[in-house]
Amino acid sequence: MTRRPPALRRAILPLLPFLTLAALAAGCGSATVVRGTGPDEAGGPDRFDAPPPVEIAYDGGTASLDPWTYCYVNVCADGAPPEEPHFVGSPAEVRVSYPLEGWTFSADFSPAGDRCGRHQQVELRPGPDGVTVVRPVGLAGRYDVTLAGAQEGGGDLYTTFRWETPTSGELPEPTARAAVLADHDGTLDSYGVELALTNLAATPGTADATIEVRDASGGTVTLVPRRQPGCQPEGSVSWLLGDRAAHEATTLTGDTFTYRVVVTLDGTEHVATATWPDDVIPDNEPSVALEFAPPLPALSR
Repeated sequence: MTRRPPALRRAILPLLPFLTLAALAAGCGSATVVRGTGPDEAGGPDRFDAPPPVEIAYDGGTASLDPWTYCYVNVCADGAPPEEPHFVGSPAEVRVSYPLEGWTFSADFSPAGDRCGRHQQVELRPGPDGVTVVRPVGLAGRYDVTLAGAQEGGGDLYTTFRWETPTSGELPEPTARAAVLADHDGTLDSYGVELALTNLAATPGTADATIEVRDASGGTVTLVPRRQPGCQPEGSVSWLLGDRAAHEATTLTGDTFTYRVVVTLDGTEHVATATWPDDVIPDNEPSVALEFAPPLPALSR
């Protein structure tokens, strides 16, 4: 477990949209209460200044899940997901609540025990009765579901349970983003190139990319990022280029720039254009969203 001031907090999961949870309805059947790892167990932060547990209920039981990583009040603690998260079995849905106001949540589904498996993220919205219901996402299977919470004004938490989803849910659509230029205190800058595609039908065997940056006067700079090796979630591919090479794009003039992104996946070319900073993804600056033609290959049943 690592502790640090909130100002030095590092990202734990990709940024997720968060929506408010409310109180859990009473009378959810017999209770099997399980708490997450404590101070003497590997993987979990201690309980000093820790946020309260997240409550889940499902057919057959309930559980109180302690966060394994959090920033709360004036303490940040980094842990790791438990190797064997609390298993809820195979209910049709899981109901979630949190005792504090001002917190919003999302869920990340990943194949249980497979760190290179496909990640699928979903917003959580409370229903009219104030109960937030988590339903299956993607193809039916055994998933580790990480609930990510964010507090108004700062603060976050992460906790995980395991679920054998009995049915398939909505399949994720491919997404793409690119980061080249950045605004550094009013000065055009670059922190390097990052291009990422997620939720493709499958991880491509071959994947190449180029990014052309054009200013309003017609000046252009073409950048060729390198595909990143190693373990990435199934259906994902990413490319990086260091800030020294990417800094060439800052020699362009003006305050609006067009990106033309060409990716070739297993021999098929896909092209997308975006404008920086107009198309910046909120809360994910300086990345812009990309839509490709032809569309990126999507997962199907």
